[in-house]
Amino acid sequence: MQITLSRWGNSLAVRIPAEIARNLSLEEGAQVECTATPAGTLELVPAGKEARADWMRRHFTQVNARLDGQAMTTPSAQLQREEERY
Repeated sequence: MQITLSRWGNSLAVRIPAEIARNLSLEEGAQVECTATPAGTLELVPAGKEARADWMRRHFTQVNARLDGQAMTTPSAQLQREEERY
């Protein structure tokens, strides 16, 4: 989706379409993190989402490290299919 930047005082403003705002649960006055990426793109992230993503990344890294090296088992769905032979 392409949108047009508008002037707001000496700054430029990005207007977030209503559908996107609803999907992200954004309301007027909501805080967002704005970052210019090394790839030359603009990233807008609702405040708090970045922290949750970082926590999830750390959490699953710890879980994966704990499970690493454990023997893999056969998924229960596969066992059920084999028993039913369908």
